[in-house]
Amino acid sequence: MSIFQQHKPSLKYIASSSDQSFFSKIELGSKLSNTCHYHPEIELILIKRSKGTRIVGDSVEAFGDNDLVLIGKNTPHAFLHEPQFFCKNNTKEAQPEAMVVQFKENFLGNGTDIIPEFKSIYDLFHLAKHGLSFTEAAKENIIPLFEEFFRRTVPLDKVIILIEILKSLSTLKDYKVLSDRKYHAQDPVEDERYASILNYTYENYDEHITIEKIAQIANLTRESFCRYFKAKANKTYIEFLTEYRISKACQMIRQGRQSIKEIGYACGFDSLSNFYYQFRKINKRSPLEYSRKMYAR
Repeated sequence: MSIFQQHKPSLKYIASSSDQSFFSKIELGSKLSNTCHYHPEIELILIKRSKGTRIVGDSVEAFGDNDLVLIGKNTPHAFLHEPQFFCKNNTKEAQPEAMVVQFKENFLGNGTDIIPEFKSIYDLFHLAKHGLSFTEAAKENIIPLFEEFFRRTVPLDKVIILIEILKSLSTLKDYKVLSDRKYHAQDPVEDERYASILNYTYENYDEHITIEKIAQIANLTRESFCRYFKAKANKTYIEFLTEYRISKACQMIRQGRQSIKEIGYACGFDSLSNFYYQFRKINKRSPLEYSRKMYAR
């Protein structure tokens, strides 16, 4: 099975406990998920160490060390880590690491039980359905709290720190909204249809993909597919495909194993001029400029 077949958005069940309102874990090395999934729980994740491509809803961006993201319930997401981080010879300090906290939207109260003082946090949860990426200023305050959360062993202590984290995130407002639209639970038929579109794209982005072919995958006519995808992703399929291809090109440039010309064709562009045009349009710099900036770090 190709690695891209693993990126089909699928429902993921989170382990729960009757005596805790949240689930937390530290993932290291090969335990990190490299698949696209969604779940009813809200997720706050800190990628302590890794690089790759982050997908949240219809957002496709590069991520690096100390990437802090809040992901709303049922929002498809994936962190596609670069392969070198999973080398068996890596020391523990060189392996990818993530700190993850997951909790239900109503863990602070629901319906008539909502606590008025938590309104800013509820608003944050609502906005998180778009996916939120936090700035360096926010991370300076939050990361120490996040690390303290994982040092504590008493669940009540952890809940208190989690509320402090959410309070800070909701009042600082130092974040970037990632996805153009909110994601909600879908009926099984529509969920499977959208998943098949994404899965085919991730598997075949390096090939010549036509609207007719992807519409066939979705079992829709060309016109119906274009309307369907625009409504789901708030962008055309070609825009989504191009953004994903450029994201993969950025990943390949960072790996430094191929020439820029080879990368352009390897990412499915039929001409170098189109590759350069689309790359600059999305990244505000040419592939060569992007490469020089990466290696200047």
